[in-house]
Amino acid sequence: MKRLAEIIVNNSTEKVPLGTLLLVDELILPQDLDLALEHQKHSKQLLGQILLRLGAVKHDDLDRTLKLQSRSAAN
Repeated sequence: MKRLAEIIVNNSTEKVPLGTLLLVDELILPQDLDLALEHQKHSKQLLGQILLRLGAVKHDDLDRTLKLQSRSAAN
């Protein structure tokens, strides 16, 4: 069974935001994304790095989602 994020990537003509992919697969909570995005405004760090540091996402889940996201950029 395909993950929802994979279906979105396969049907998108543009790069899908990392936060969106993590949310639709329920790998992070909406409040975690909000906090990370707010932090990103001030730190200029990558979203994935912030989510890892916050403990909001597992490293393996982030890696898998980043690989999937890179496919959306190639479409």
